[in-house]
Order: sequence, then C-alpha cells, then structure tokens
Amino acid sequence: MFAPGDYVIYSVEGVCRVEEAGKLNVPGLDRTREYYRLTPYYRGGVIYTPVEGKAAIRKVLSKPDLQALLPKLPELPELSDVPADVKQQAGFYREILAGHDCLRLLQLCKTICNKQKQLAAKRRTVSSTELRSWKAAEEMLHQEFAFVLGIEPVEAKQYLEKAFAS
Repeated sequence: MFAPGDYVIYSVEGVCRVEEAGKLNVPGLDRTREYYRLTPYYRGGVIYTPVEGKAAIRKVLSKPDLQALLPKLPELPELSDVPADVKQQAGFYREILAGHDCLRLLQLCKTICNKQKQLAAKRRTVSSTELRSWKAAEEMLHQEFAFVLGIEPVEAKQYLEKAFAS
C-alpha cells in the first residue's frame, strides 16, 4: 500500500501524489473499502481509486532505474505482437497504455515511429488509432521522465530523443 506523500503512476493519468490512503469519509464512496486520494502532478483535480482496484498503479521510477534504462533504448526491440487487424490494435494499444509499463510504452513509441517513417516515404501515415496511442504513450513517458529528472516534459522529449539516437 502506498503512503501519503508517495508519488505514483496512476493508469493513463500519469504522475500523482498520494494525499490519503485508507477508508475515506467521502460521499459516494463505499466506506468499507480502502481508497487512495490522488492529486495529479501535471493537471488539477482529485482522483479517488480503490486500493485493490483494477487500474494500474505503481511507484514512479527512481532516478537510478531511469538512468539504467536509457542506455538500453537504441537496442530496444519493437513490439512483435501487434495485431494485424486495426480494430484489435485499438484494444492492444489501450492495454499497453493502461498498464503504464515503461518498457512497453517505449516499444510502442518506437514501433509506431518506425512505421510512420516507412509510410512517409510512400506519402502515407499511420492510422488515427496508432497516432493517438503513440502521442498518449509519449505524453505519459515525458511526464514520468521529467518528474524523475526534475525537468519540464518538453525537455524530457528531447532527452528521450537523444537517448534513442545514442
């Protein structure tokens, strides 16, 4: 269980601060269940989510973990299990986004970016589903990496681009 003051990654929301944890006295919440009250770091608002809920929640990467991950980026393989059917791709990408696993998100970005490069030569582009998924994954990664490194998300984008190119 996370404690108040912890920073976590919550589903597709990204970096959040745990403000409270436990049985909360909030109208509309089941008083017999334990909840987290989260405050998104990059947006306003409050999120209440069950401690034992289905949404993915994990601790933010540590700086040493992030620094160990970066040298591996140029050799990171693309996703090999992308469904050929466009309708199935939407669910596949949604699952990766909801899980917020950094490696899978990085693979998603690399896969779609490389596909876009191949299609651009033919004056074509990736599907709108792929484009939305790619942009969502990038935003999630930029926010987490920026938080860990103490920089702005825009700077994290440039930081990641350099790491992929190295």
